[in-house]
Parts: sequence; C-alpha cells; structure tokens
Amino acid sequence: MPCAKTILILAANPQGTSQRRLEEEVREIEEGLRRSEQRSRFIVKPYWATRPLDMQRAILAEKPHIVHFSGQGAGVDGIVLEDNRGKPKLVTGSALAKLFKLVSDQVECVLLNACHSQKQAESIAKHIDTVIGMSQAVGESAALQFAFGFYDALGAGRDLEFAHEWGCAAIEMDGLDEALVPVLLQKSGRKPKPVLAEESALPKVDLPEVDLSEKVLPTETLETLPVESPSPEPTPVKIEPARLFISYKRNSDPDEAVALELHRVLSEDHEVAIDQAMLVGTKWLEWIDKQLKQSDFLIVLLSEASMKSEMVMREIQKAHKLAHKQGRPTILPVRLAYQAPFEYPLSEYLNDINWAFWQDASDTPELIEDLQRAIAGGDLSINTEALKQKILRTRAPQDIQAPSPMAQPLELPEGTMDLDSKFYVERGSDAIALDTIQQQGVTITIKGPRQMGKSSLLIRTMNAARTLEKRIIFLDFQFFDAAALANADLFYRQFCKWLTLKLRLPDQTEQWWEMYEAIGNPLACTFYVQDYLLPEVKSPVVLAMDEVESTFAAPFRTDFFGMLRGWHNNRAIEPIWKQLDLVLVTSTEPYQLIQDLNQSPFNVGQVIDLTDFSAFQVAELNQLHGEPFSARQLEKLMTLLHGHPYLVRRALYLLASERMTVEELFQNRREERGPFGDHLRYHLSRVYDHDNLVQGLLQAMNQQACKDERTFFRLRGAGLIRREGQREVPRCQLYAEYFQEHLNG
Repeated sequence: MPCAKTILILAANPQGTSQRRLEEEVREIEEGLRRSEQRSRFIVKPYWATRPLDMQRAILAEKPHIVHFSGQGAGVDGIVLEDNRGKPKLVTGSALAKLFKLVSDQVECVLLNACHSQKQAESIAKHIDTVIGMSQAVGESAALQFAFGFYDALGAGRDLEFAHEWGCAAIEMDGLDEALVPVLLQKSGRKPKPVLAEESALPKVDLPEVDLSEKVLPTETLETLPVESPSPEPTPVKIEPARLFISYKRNSDPDEAVALELHRVLSEDHEVAIDQAMLVGTKWLEWIDKQLKQSDFLIVLLSEASMKSEMVMREIQKAHKLAHKQGRPTILPVRLAYQAPFEYPLSEYLNDINWAFWQDASDTPELIEDLQRAIAGGDLSINTEALKQKILRTRAPQDIQAPSPMAQPLELPEGTMDLDSKFYVERGSDAIALDTIQQQGVTITIKGPRQMGKSSLLIRTMNAARTLEKRIIFLDFQFFDAAALANADLFYRQFCKWLTLKLRLPDQTEQWWEMYEAIGNPLACTFYVQDYLLPEVKSPVVLAMDEVESTFAAPFRTDFFGMLRGWHNNRAIEPIWKQLDLVLVTSTEPYQLIQDLNQSPFNVGQVIDLTDFSAFQVAELNQLHGEPFSARQLEKLMTLLHGHPYLVRRALYLLASERMTVEELFQNRREERGPFGDHLRYHLSRVYDHDNLVQGLLQAMNQQACKDERTFFRLRGAGLIRREGQREVPRCQLYAEYFQEHLNG
C-alpha cells in the first residue's frame, strides 16, 4: 500500500496584521480528511506562529508532500511570517523559490492561501510541479471555502487539478464572487498527477535486473513502481549576443577593477563598449553618445564615488531618454557595496527597476551570472521591494577613508543638501523665501545657474510650508517625456494627472477633458484645479515646480506659463486661488520662456536670484571644514573659482577629508583625473555638439563678449559665463583655463 502523504500546514498571524481564523481552517481541513474514504492516506502536520526558521525546520523534519501556507500575503514583496517577537517578517518569492528548489524531489504541491500570492507561486512553480496562489486579495470566507473544498477532493482520491477546481466551486457554492482568484500553476506545463494512486491503477512493468549489492529495494516496491517518462534534460540557455555599454567612475576603487573584469568576461559573448577601449585621439563625447545609442543594455556601476559622478549621471539620463525614444538601452544598475537609498534625481530613474548587489571581489562571478541572466531576458537578482530594503538595511556599510577629526562628520558636496546640514550657508535669499512662504497665496521664483543651491533652498522653503500644514506638490519638469513636451494635449493631461496623484485623489482628468476640451487646454486645466482639486483638498497647497526650463523648446510654453500667471492673477478675483502657492525654479532666464511680461509668472510675486558665494561666505565654509585653507590660499581659491558654491564645497571636502593636499588641488585643477575633472568633462559634454554655445564661450573667453543674447542666457543658465558690467566673461578662472584648452582648435 502506498505510503501516507504528509500535509504540512504553516500558519502565521503576526501582530499588526488582520487576524485570520487559522485554527478554524486547520480544524476543518483535518476534519474533512478524517471523514474521507482515504483518511488513512493523509497525515496533517500544523505549525503555528511560523517563523522563517520554523518553516525550514518543519520541511526538513516532516518531509511533506504538500506544503500549505495560511496567513497574510504582501503582494510582490512576499508572504508574511513572524519574527521572534511575533511581528511581521517578509519572505520574498525569490527566497521561497530557492528553498523549494532544494526539496523539489519531495514536495509535490505548494498552496499559498494568502492574498496577492500569485507572484510567489510563479517563482516556486519553476521548481515544484503544482503550485496554487491567489491572483488578488481574497476574503477570509473564500479562502476557507477553497481550502475545505480542495482537501475534500484530495480525500476522495482526486488529483490536484480537480481539487483546485473543486475548491473554486466551493467558493461559488457559498455565494461568493472570488472563484477565479485561486490560480493553479504547473511546472513546465505538466499535468498534475493524482496525489493518491490505487495499487490496482499502477501499471506493472518488466524491470531490468537490478544489482542488489548496490541498491536494495523491497520486492513489493519493485513490482508496483509506476512508469514515468524520463525528465527531459534542461535546455541550455542560448546566449544571444548583445551590445553592452559599461558606465563607471574612472580611477576609483573598486569601480574600475569591477568594470574591467566585467568587460573581460562579458566580451566573450557580447560586444561590450568601455571608455578604456577608445583609441587615442577619439572624440570621447561623440564616442560615448554613439555607443549609448547603439547599445541594448547600459550596465552602470554605482558606488559611493560614482553616485556623485556627473558623467555617470549624464549617461543614465541619456540612456533613459533613448529608451523612451527607441526602446533601448535597458538600464542594469549594479550597487558596488553601496547601500544608501538612491538620491534624487537618480531615484526617479532607478527606484522602480531591479538591480544587482556586489559586496566584494568574491561576488564578481555571481554578478556576471546575474547580468548574463538579465541580458538573456530575465531579472536582476534584487527584484522586490522587500529584498531591496533588506539589503539596504542589513549590509555592512562600505569602508571609506575617515575624514580629518577636525571636521567630523563631513558631507559629500553633491546634490541637494539635507535640512539639518551643518555645512549649509544661508544667504540673504533664504530669509526672503522663508518669510514669503509664511503668507497665503504667494508666487515665488527661484532662479540662478546650475549648482547654485536652488534645489536646497527649495526644499527648505517646502519644509517651512509643511510646518504650516500646507500640502506640498513637487513636480520636476525634467521627467516630462519628449512626447509630452511636443504635444500640448498630452502635456496638459499629464500635468493634471501628476497633480492628482500627488494629492492622492481619484483621477478625473479624462472626464474633465470630455467636458472642457472645446475651450482649450489651459482653461480645461484651470477649471480642473479650481473646481475639483482645490475644493477636494480643502487646505493650503504649495505647487513647487523645479527645472521648468525643460519646456524651453515646447511649442506651448507661452500658453502654459501664461496660464500660471492667470492663476496668480485669479487670487484677486476667486478666493479659492489664495489656497494655492506657486514656487517656480529655473536656471533659464525667464524671458526665454515667455517674452510677454504681462503673461509671465516670473516677474510677479517674490523673485529670488541666487549668486555665487562671497569671500566672507567662503571663509565661513572654510572654518566649518576645519580651516584646511590658509587665508592666502583662500584668496587664491576665490580667484580660481569665483565663489562657485559647488566647486568651493568640493575643494573643501577633498582637503578636509585628506584626499588631497592644497598643492595637489591647485596643481591638478584642470586635469582629467584632478579634483574637478568629472565636473569639467560634464560641462564640456553639454556644449561640445552645439556650435552656437561653443562660439559663445569662445567669444566670452577671447573677446569678453557674447554677441547673441539668447546664447548668453543659455550659457549663463548652464553656469558657464556671467555678466560683469558691460562684459560677458567665463564664470571663473578654472572654466576659462579648461575651455581654452579644449575648445580652441
């Protein structure tokens, strides 16, 4: 007689989750099997308050044929077990798949009786013949009815497929509409075998002689072994050649070593571009752009150093735009012992995609396998939010060189500065912005060249508004895609959908446009905000818009900014518009966005024009960093950088952290591998293929004039030149030296 089948029931109901009737579920399953004809053929082993370790131990100890999980699902993040304190503990689908792969010769069926568990079921079904998961949320009554019906059918000797259908029928018989929620998945499309097989139904076969000295089996077992088709040999994965581009931070450890090893190994199967493969004399910017455009995948190595690299950022941004335009390259991010959350704006590009993790050189072979799998059409290994958070939370931080004790803790001089940063230098513009936002119904424009601190001032302004219980909508216009910026109908709809999403309100954009489309996009958008969004919110709202110069080439930009000016003016007519504050941030001279002053939102309300640091402010920063520059050296630094906020902070950071001496900083100031090399290359990459910008820069350097006003304002917005009285000159001495060397001839 065939041996009994063990059903392992793993139940978990951690604190803080909705409480399910787990005891009732287990009791009814046991009772149903006890009443069945095949009651002697099943053994039920329930485990309560299951932790991940309990699950592993139970599977090893009980050797189950069926594993039944009853509890809470967490969607794509996994299933919810318990920790040692009874709190929720996520277990990902990837982890479950690896576990069941090890017992695939023993476990015949896995049933995940939990909401949104289909994703985990799909992962497990790669290794287990039959897996059942729930395609969406499932009510408690439906979950119970399915379990009762499923095991009643098994107790009657039916196969797993029939049992699944019987369980679904039980849901429907109970008058519930969730009969389609339980989904049965089969490994490689195999039809489920009967869980119980009668002896008479088992075909007898003539067996070849068996060498009993090596393998002794009972005679009755040999006589009744069923015939099974041999499992097909796994089909080897065919590696299709692809075009790859590796982006990394040069002259940085471990970035360069990992990049070179990836290039060496992946080049065996693929065409791999890396900057070190460029021939001497190659125009490197043109080469990089060409390679990105032709690549199927961008492998980007993200370390503490490269996360702050302007060139790496440029390559990610360019790949993102190309993917929208031509469908490739796919971005494959690799964290090199880097565990901090991605900072804005990288977070917008990378947060929602999978990535790989590399801790040290021992991980390189596994990383290569991971990348090969992704190139072949699979996923990178870090592919769920729960797994991402686990790695970010539990991995040991990367060892970095300790900064000088005189300035602990230092901050990298990149990106938006934290609200509590000790290195933030307040300027007179700060007090103006924070004062203005205290009022109700205001318009603020923050303008200035790139890397002046506009975003840092913006977040301080938004934080002040938040303390006044104003709702914040933050929109970064650089995330409007090219299609929206070329099509007014698409742009205005996306703009309204974005506002709605930020306010956590139901989207009614399409219904609104059906009613108001005939009157034009600006008015339809205005009525949507006036008659739907603001009344629904019922509280003051700050609409903060960064990078509005992204609309520079949009054919409808005058209409859009004219609409914002109308919102400003409406405050005097419609009281509800006083509920809305507008904050606009731009590096482009406003007149280029809208020439009619009567329609411009940039010349009303409070206009804040950020300028370079003064000598006093640079001295203050030097003191905060432990005074790595002497008074004479500080004067030399001001002459070289003209108080450029980012470059001053970078110079101070490099010295205070003892990564460079004062002599090295000045001596190597414009070298590719020097203190400002990445920053200078980035700016060169932004102008090199725009003849008008190159000519404007050359005129400013050689003639102290920029003949075309439009070109001047574009170069000024990029932070490359400035106006000094009646002259147009390079922003600082460093720029003059570097661009003279790279643009002349």
